[in-house]
Amino acid sequence: MKFSINSYRQIVREIIYLNDEPKKLSLSFAVGVFISVSPFLGIHTILAITLSILFKLNKLSTIAGSWINMPWTMPFIYYTEYKIGTFLLNKDFNFDIRPFTLHHYLKESPGAFLSIFIGSIIIGLLLGIIFYFLLKYIIEIYRRKKNVSTKG
Repeated sequence: MKFSINSYRQIVREIIYLNDEPKKLSLSFAVGVFISVSPFLGIHTILAITLSILFKLNKLSTIAGSWINMPWTMPFIYYTEYKIGTFLLNKDFNFDIRPFTLHHYLKESPGAFLSIFIGSIIIGLLLGIIFYFLLKYIIEIYRRKKNVSTKG
């Protein structure tokens, strides 16, 4: 699938049309965004489905949020998370971030994985909060305009 600004707009349109409350859709998407920056490569969708079932979130919105971190953004996100984690742990692991696989992180340096994990919590919370309010605002504005235009 080719991703572009238009494909992200289409995802937002699809979420707007879902029959659920703006708060729930936004929270679901925010949880997905939090998952998308986690270091658990390859299981983001599984985590999204699992958490959406456990916390009774909107599954489609959570899955869509979990796809926000794309392959071309992952190295930058994970490197930033690594730096945040090493700063908070006050320890640099002199870890080569390549090859870019979960197996490499766990095998070569569990400390580096811990740094990325800690950093992902910080980045995930920050991005989750931003996306929650942004999407909630977009949904409410769109639905308000839709209701106004159908009444008049």
